[in-house]
Order: sequence, then C-alpha cells, then structure tokens
Amino acid sequence: MKNNVSLFLLIAVMAIGLMAFNSFESDTSTYYEPQPTWKNLKVLPQNISKDSLFGLMDNYSLSLGVKCSHCHVPQKKDPTKLDFASDEKIEKHIARGMITMTNEINENYFKPHFPDPKPAQVYVADCVMCHRGNPNPKAYLSNMEKMYHQYMPASKQ
Repeated sequence: MKNNVSLFLLIAVMAIGLMAFNSFESDTSTYYEPQPTWKNLKVLPQNISKDSLFGLMDNYSLSLGVKCSHCHVPQKKDPTKLDFASDEKIEKHIARGMITMTNEINENYFKPHFPDPKPAQVYVADCVMCHRGNPNPKAYLSNMEKMYHQYMPASKQ
C-alpha cells in the first residue's frame, strides 16, 4: 500500500512538472513578436523595434505636450484610428526636421567628447530642452533676450 502511494505521488509530481514545462514552452512563444515592417519611416531606422519606436513617440508627445494626433491624421476607413504612415500633416515634416537637427547636434557637438569606445548614438540634446511641454516654444524662447541682456549688459539687442 505504501509503495502504491509513493508511486502515485511520483506520477503526480511528474505530471505536474510536465504540464508546467509544456505551459512554459507555449507561453514563451506568445511573447515573441516578429519585427514589424514599418511604413514611411524616413528619419528613424527601419529596424527600430516596436518598443523603441513607441518609447520615442511617447517621449516626443510628452516633450511637446501633445497627443499623437498632433502629427498623425485619422485613417480614412476608420477615423477612430490614426494613419501613422500618412505625410498629410506639416507637423510630421517639422518633426522629422527636428529629429534630424537633434541627431546632428548630438553627433557633431556631444559625441566627440564622449570617451572611447564611443556609443553608437548619443542622446544629450533632445526635444524637451527647448519645448518644455509646449508644441511651439516661441513664446518661451522669445523672453530669452531679456535674460541675456541682464547677464550681458554691454550686449546690444
């Protein structure tokens, strides 16, 4: 009788272990997502991961204090969704120019001063430095002349 209980427990433990192994194996396959094929990326790299792209977009959104619809138009077939590939909005073209500008600033003015081995990309200058949660920082930046005049009284505006 004791051997039967031991045998039963051994079989139960093995069955539970096998079920756990099988569920682990099938669960890991659901976490893998193939690299998306992006449509119309002109400045960002084509091989950017979904997480990285969404992280960048969230950063732009927070830095400018805007929602995705600031740069992206609604889809024609379903206006409740955005057409991320569309180039209809001028804001998207401006954003590409700004991304290029900050990449060039970081590459030319900050990366040379990083120690070797240098990273593939440097993020020192970014959107929030000027925008500070405002899509058009002109009003904020237009007051800079008053500050420079205070610190440099000899300067003529």
